[in-house]
Amino acid sequence: MPSRGRIWTLRWTAAAALAVGFVGTPGAQQGPRPVAASPDAPYRAVVTTYCLSCHNSKAKAGGLQLDAINTQELGAHQEAWEKVVRKLRARQMPPQGARQPDDAAHTAALASLEAALDGLSATTPNPGRTDTFRRLNRTEYHNAIRDLLALDFDTSQLPSDSSSYGFDNITVGNLSPTLLESYVSAAEKISRLAVGRPSLSPGGATVRLKPDLTQEKHLDGLPIGTRGGALIFHEFPVNGEYDITIRLSRDRNEHIEGLTESHQIELTLDGERLRMFTIEPVPAATNQSASEQPSHANLDSHLKIRVPVTAGPRTLGVTFPKKPSLLLETLRQPYEAAFNYYRHPRLQPAVYEVSIVGPYSPAGAGDTPSRRRVFTCQPGRTQEEDGCAKRILSGLMRRAYRRPVTDADLKRPFELYREVQAEEGFDAGIEMGTSAILASPEFLFRIERDPARVPSGHSYRISDLELASRLSFFLWSSIPDDALLEVAARGDLDQPAVLERQVVRMLADPRAHNLVTNFASQWLHLPNLNSISPDMRLFPDFDDNLRKGFRQETELFVESVFRDDRSVLDLLKANHTFLNERLAKHYGVPHVYGSRFRRVELGANQQRGGLLR
Repeated sequence: MPSRGRIWTLRWTAAAALAVGFVGTPGAQQGPRPVAASPDAPYRAVVTTYCLSCHNSKAKAGGLQLDAINTQELGAHQEAWEKVVRKLRARQMPPQGARQPDDAAHTAALASLEAALDGLSATTPNPGRTDTFRRLNRTEYHNAIRDLLALDFDTSQLPSDSSSYGFDNITVGNLSPTLLESYVSAAEKISRLAVGRPSLSPGGATVRLKPDLTQEKHLDGLPIGTRGGALIFHEFPVNGEYDITIRLSRDRNEHIEGLTESHQIELTLDGERLRMFTIEPVPAATNQSASEQPSHANLDSHLKIRVPVTAGPRTLGVTFPKKPSLLLETLRQPYEAAFNYYRHPRLQPAVYEVSIVGPYSPAGAGDTPSRRRVFTCQPGRTQEEDGCAKRILSGLMRRAYRRPVTDADLKRPFELYREVQAEEGFDAGIEMGTSAILASPEFLFRIERDPARVPSGHSYRISDLELASRLSFFLWSSIPDDALLEVAARGDLDQPAVLERQVVRMLADPRAHNLVTNFASQWLHLPNLNSISPDMRLFPDFDDNLRKGFRQETELFVESVFRDDRSVLDLLKANHTFLNERLAKHYGVPHVYGSRFRRVELGANQQRGGLLR
């Protein structure tokens, strides 16, 4: 008997095969198809005896005219018979109070109708027509760049994707001139980062924290024993010196919030301390008017450092060493939220934004994951550069275009490489060729071409390479990896056993987390949390900490159902959830402490549990 994990895999395999196996050509709908059940099938007798008195051409109950279709071919009215199946399965037809068939007759009728419809779908599938020319959306573009070039590129410079039916990967077929310019600009920036060539002038990035983020307690990912701050993942393009500047949160009078005593601020890079700053409050001036008292404008001006950094992805931490907990003196339980001057004054200073600018005095590209991904060879002599460039560009194109490449594909990127290489060198030429690949429609669009000899209105099997792309964008929201492409290029992916093995492997990959953060998150409208700010008078404890907690709780819960192969009904009736201390206090669940999320059993009598409770 198959294990639960194997059953889960088989379910995903079946779902993926149904989703990606067939496509219909444009044109008229297919005509009636051969019936898969005999004229004396049990369902026909049950329909004639118990259903035609209401569902006939005169009464038309429920919009069904079963007297007109009961003697015709099943394929001519498949949608109507699917409705009948749903009603029979739910015991909603015949209705209560009407004459009913016995259990044996009901079971036989349902089984015969389902078998007939299943046989019809298996022999002549009708998958409908899906878009075969679709642009990558923001999430897919980000993930594709990550997997192609080992770069975590910020896609906020690209126009946002519109949503339809709650998903942002449906209405993405157009490419306006503005969007095209954005993609070209992004391709130039990404290729420069990947190759590691310094720009003509220092660049920068600024990370600004949400204004309603409470920073009085420990934030997940930062060192234990600290409170507040930010954890920033940044791609340093080359070896060199970088300016890192911290600015603290201010109130409407431009005073630093919560600064009533001396505080320390710790700056770390990959967990190692770079500097410990101290910030002091403005001394009290009893004999001066408010306009004459010292200004807060420059109190955090010294929170700046220029530091040498090695190229590559780095983690920058800014936080405060934790002091003894402070509470406002109030007549009621103090609020958990403390983020603004108006209703929830901060008890201690908080980080407003962190800026990273550089490089200054660049000192080479360094050995970054991106360069290792791009430069699969290094020419020893000038005569070897063209051959190495073809190898590099062909490898990138194969993964970016999600198929084997031809000499015709390579022609234009290689020409651009040669033009720049002659003037600026090998690395600059590779950068230009990479830009051309990233700006190509073959990368930006998922293109499926209809076979030349398939008549309009007929179904056909998609190629193994197209199947590989559909599978990877479904499970990973990204491009296929080399292992999947190799299987597809051999033409083996459409074999059920091979497809199952690939699905098992892909679901075990960390990239499958996108099923939760992308698919399930949009299905449950979790991105809408970013725009929700309830009435502070009714919900005075609401802040960004709670907003993030809601989302993470839901994602962890849905992922647990996927990973543990639980019933889909557990999404509604499960008696467990995932909480940290902040969220547990909001729900009134005791004995949960710290910023770490963990599984919490709620008990059979708890009102919480499941998506709707």
